[in-house]
Amino acid sequence: MRVEPSEFSRLLTLVREPLIVIAEGGIFNTNYQYLMSYKGLAFFTKSDDALVLKADAEIVTAKSISIPG
Repeated sequence: MRVEPSEFSRLLTLVREPLIVIAEGGIFNTNYQYLMSYKGLAFFTKSDDALVLKADAEIVTAKSISIPG
């Protein structure tokens, strides 16, 4: 599911020790892409600014994140 960065951050507060995949994208301006799972669903967001992540998050840095549709 694609969600707004604010919703992604809200969901992040509900997950204990989340696994978050992060990638940087953009051609002219850098954007930050985030992917995590919550209750069996995948949540994706893209933000112009880096999000503040939980200290207990496990981070995986990817070259890119591809989301269909």
